[in-house]
Amino acid sequence: MRRSSLMVWLPVVAAFVACEASGVPASPPLPEPTVGAQGPPTTESAGATFHWPGEHEENSPLLSFPSATGAIEFLSNHMDAEIALPTWVPPDVRLDVGTSVFVYTDDGVRSAQVKLDTEQGDVWGIMYGRSGLDGCDGERHARSVTVSGQPGLLSVATDPDGSQRKWVQLIWPATMKDPEGVYGLFGWLSPSAVVAMAESMPVVDAPQVVAAPGC
Repeated sequence: MRRSSLMVWLPVVAAFVACEASGVPASPPLPEPTVGAQGPPTTESAGATFHWPGEHEENSPLLSFPSATGAIEFLSNHMDAEIALPTWVPPDVRLDVGTSVFVYTDDGVRSAQVKLDTEQGDVWGIMYGRSGLDGCDGERHARSVTVSGQPGLLSVATDPDGSQRKWVQLIWPATMKDPEGVYGLFGWLSPSAVVAMAESMPVVDAPQVVAAPGC
């Protein structure tokens, strides 16, 4: 991953628990909230213009929304990329739960990480703008997959506590040669569910990313 991406993701992966020892990241932590649960007070609805953080701006805000729908509406108004939710989710995944959004700028591209909970309390989330694989050796252990005809990278790690659940990350369009995508999904979900969720999202307009033969 390029240096610019590392500068963005390091704060997100800094709190991974015993990553090198177990090889499995804990749920991606986000900064401490800087706004209340009622949503960011600086959005247009409050009569002001929201300030999107710059390339090297510290203390990026953590925004809170009552549901994923509100978060997506906010991001759609502030990002050029197509922002959409999966139209299919597993039975234990809900979109009408409290949602946290971490926004930042990566190499000139406005990006965001949306974080939700499952009914069991496990975390899952979506990345928009620029996406990458986090955790110890995430790219090295990734395998190539296809998402709606486009190349992607899927990383699966086991739970160090010995349970059957898997920590899954998927980014696309992305290849081993170009391991940065536009969309990303992560969470304690099954690999097949994550791929199905990804395929229920709009196809990314990124024709420059082409899978190598055999991927």
